[in-house]
Amino acid sequence: MKGVALLLGVLLLLGGGAVASIQFISGLNLPFLDSIPGAKEFLASKMALYAGAGAAGFGLVMFIVGILPGGKKGGGRPIAREAAPERAEPRAEAPRPAPAPRPAAAQPRPVPQASPPQKTAPQAAASKPAPQPKPVASAQPPASAQKAAAADDNVSRWAQDPRLANRKRVSDLVTINDALKAYRAKHGKYPVAEKLAGYLERGRDWIPGLSPEFVAELPRDPAMSDDRAGPQYLYASNGADYKLVAQGVSLVGGTNVEVLGVKFDPSKNNTMEKAAFGFWTEAFAQV
Repeated sequence: MKGVALLLGVLLLLGGGAVASIQFISGLNLPFLDSIPGAKEFLASKMALYAGAGAAGFGLVMFIVGILPGGKKGGGRPIAREAAPERAEPRAEAPRPAPAPRPAAAQPRPVPQASPPQKTAPQAAASKPAPQPKPVASAQPPASAQKAAAADDNVSRWAQDPRLANRKRVSDLVTINDALKAYRAKHGKYPVAEKLAGYLERGRDWIPGLSPEFVAELPRDPAMSDDRAGPQYLYASNGADYKLVAQGVSLVGGTNVEVLGVKFDPSKNNTMEKAAFGFWTEAFAQV
């Protein structure tokens, strides 16, 4: 670094001094200045004098810095690092003597046990528990009979609560009616079924072609039994018109069933004990 400072100082000193004093030395009559545009004007100005003097002064400073001797870093004696204490080697412990084996304790001799007294024949007979009578398996009805009994209980439950039964009927009729509309939208007509009939006459598919595509399973009246005079869902259609009703329904103690588009069947003499309600088109109102 000192060599660089020394060389830079000499160059700045010579160059700055030359620029500052060239106008006094040669009167700006040097031939090479004519080839540099504006060189004579700059060298004749005070700016050239100030710039040259400043550069020469800075070069003198750099020259002095370059020739001065440099001191040692730190200016003091190197600090001697303390030597790490040597680790003391562990002393080998003398092996401990093995403990002397303890003398085995004298084991007690087994005491002979007296054999239990032999029971006499009457005592042995008295000690035996009396045989328990085997429980007689109760005869259970077959599975078909159990299902039939459960179905009868379900029918009687719906029959005893007409309020819940009529709500279920309205919900079933709305579901079936929506499925009939979907069937007509796809096929251009309603499922054809002659005469007003239901599950007791046609079986599970009492509306042909509606299940399982448009409704998972065709519902039945919750209180329907094998009695053909009891309540039942009925359907009839010629393809263009249709009628869907719940027939033979009791309204005693029930709720209002004329909701969600459900109407009382105008072709029947509806009473509180026996009524019919559902959906239909005008042409099939009196079917």
